[in-house]
Amino acid sequence: MSKATFSGSAMVLLVSDIEKSIDFYNRLGFKEEFIGGPDVQHVHMTRDSVTFILHQARDPKDVRSFSSVEGGLYFDAFCYTNVRQLLEEIKDKDIPIVRGPDLNDFFSEFTIQDVDGYRISFGGNG
Repeated sequence: MSKATFSGSAMVLLVSDIEKSIDFYNRLGFKEEFIGGPDVQHVHMTRDSVTFILHQARDPKDVRSFSSVEGGLYFDAFCYTNVRQLLEEIKDKDIPIVRGPDLNDFFSEFTIQDVDGYRISFGGNG
């Protein structure tokens, strides 16, 4: 029996101000696509095979990143890429780096923080 092939994944981010979030992810090179009807509206922010689904919180107090919870990891999402190339790409785009960059020949990594405190780490060779 053959197995189904997964072609990607998406993570839902509950956001406090969807326009500010769209602007932030645009600066990272993500493109937006507005999805849904009158009852469920959200925005897919996609770059290559990575998609974040932004959903507007009814109450901004509900927005809380996993990385802010005691015992949580230092990141909410992890993306594999050429780290040095991405650092060069975002260096003048007002994107806060909150961890790293840790650059070496084996595996390089750094972490950014978006407007709602979600931390996204980027890692890979290069």
